[in-house]
Amino acid sequence: MRYAAIAFGLVLSTLGAAPAFATTIAASTILADFNAVIFGSATTQADIEGAAVIGGSFSGATMYNNPNDGGTVTLPSGYNALTVYGSTSGNGMNIDNGGSAYVAGAHGQSISFNGGGGFSYTPPPNTITDFQTSLNSLSTQLSQLSANSSLVMPTDGSSNGVKFQATPGANGVSVFNITGSQLSSFASFVMNLNGSSSIIVNVSGTNITLNGNDNSGVTGANNIIWNFYQATTLNIGTLLGGTVLATQAAVTNNNQIDGGLFAASWAGNGELHSYSFTGTLPGSGTVVATPEPASLALLGAGLSALGFVRRRRAKRG
Repeated sequence: MRYAAIAFGLVLSTLGAAPAFATTIAASTILADFNAVIFGSATTQADIEGAAVIGGSFSGATMYNNPNDGGTVTLPSGYNALTVYGSTSGNGMNIDNGGSAYVAGAHGQSISFNGGGGFSYTPPPNTITDFQTSLNSLSTQLSQLSANSSLVMPTDGSSNGVKFQATPGANGVSVFNITGSQLSSFASFVMNLNGSSSIIVNVSGTNITLNGNDNSGVTGANNIIWNFYQATTLNIGTLLGGTVLATQAAVTNNNQIDGGLFAASWAGNGELHSYSFTGTLPGSGTVVATPEPASLALLGAGLSALGFVRRRRAKRG
């Protein structure tokens, strides 16, 4: 009995020695609550209207000046208007609407907090890797969806006025699968939501430039995801409506994006407007938590000890 008690105590102590599960954040939460999540470094001289998370260094301008589409400001627990896991640099930055900032590294950029905000020194509940894992998983999941919608090309043979003709499935989700070359060739295009709860545009290709005019305005900005699931470089030259999911890409934009930007790195010359994704995601959009490796090893040691005790008692009996 003494050995069993020791072994059982070892199991309990190993369980308490390290977290049993990794911290996770759902992709649906990220897309709904953040205007930008950049895994590496980012720089912009234009507005980011909503909340932003930057994994590397950051140099910004005006932040949080129209959060949550101008509605009630909400952020996940433990997060601020700006979360920077690296350092800040450059000229002064403004954070409006009482937003605060967490900067893990050097505070190399002066920040004017407008409305009562300030620096937070409490680390956020997630690492940038948690964001990256969740969004990579979502991008892969979306890329594997079968297309149920198609393009309608102009009858005059030009590429001016290409129509994305949505055909929503039973869950209200419309899916387009196109190539980066196709998208780059469009002079202009328009979205026809046709009652869709969401439109997923999967765009293949590694190096993509978008210069076609999006004539949809802000129609569908809360319901569209542009999933550049293979892109390593993405240059957005004109206005684009909808969420941009480019988790492996170095992104530049020369005009506004009416939606969120989720990318590997970012050099911005256009504003990010706070049109949060409020559509339907196929599946839950979550990442399943798995036991931490250290916890698994310690738990295994404890269980092995219990097994040893049982074998010892069996031999004695």
